[in-house]
Amino acid sequence: MTTRTLNPALTAAIERSSRALAAALLAALGVTLSACGSDSGAATPEPSAPACTGGVLEADLQAAPLSGPGVDPATGKLRPAPEGSSYTVSSTYGIPRPGDVVMERYGQTFGAIQAQLASQRGLLAIQLAQSTSCGSGRTLAVWESTEAMYEFVMSPAHLAAVEAADELLEPNYAVTHWATTRDDEMTLEEGVRRIKASEAPAP
Repeated sequence: MTTRTLNPALTAAIERSSRALAAALLAALGVTLSACGSDSGAATPEPSAPACTGGVLEADLQAAPLSGPGVDPATGKLRPAPEGSSYTVSSTYGIPRPGDVVMERYGQTFGAIQAQLASQRGLLAIQLAQSTSCGSGRTLAVWESTEAMYEFVMSPAHLAAVEAADELLEPNYAVTHWATTRDDEMTLEEGVRRIKASEAPAP
């Protein structure tokens, strides 16, 4: 099986990821596989700070550039999907629980995720972001297909993190995904909008 290695900029971005970014990546894993199969997040009770929730963009959110093999180095933008096809985009949100024991477990789990992402087939680009005021992290990932995303979902690193998510993350973590061909729908802001929509009570 041939694997596709992510470019050095993406690897460096992952290696520089902080506690908050580790939380966001784990948020993508901390849902049941059935939840991953729908355009919905794992919405739970609000944290103590009302503005710190997946459906509200943090005012101080700091995001690294989109990076990966699908990004044009000359423009920094994602290359368009082949004619007649679309990309699958996933977005996550999470806040880590406090405590030294939790942080030790983070290191173990995030190391496995980092290694998985570095050679994951079908991952075109990833963007990492963090908020100091909320202690939260977000990710945006662009996949060449839904099947490629599910290959990651079913990886041993992902399944191990599913087991650890409730232990490591505050209960308001969220994940969502969607298919699109539009550049303006491949953004962290679009992820926030879709997480907010998934948190809204049913009519």
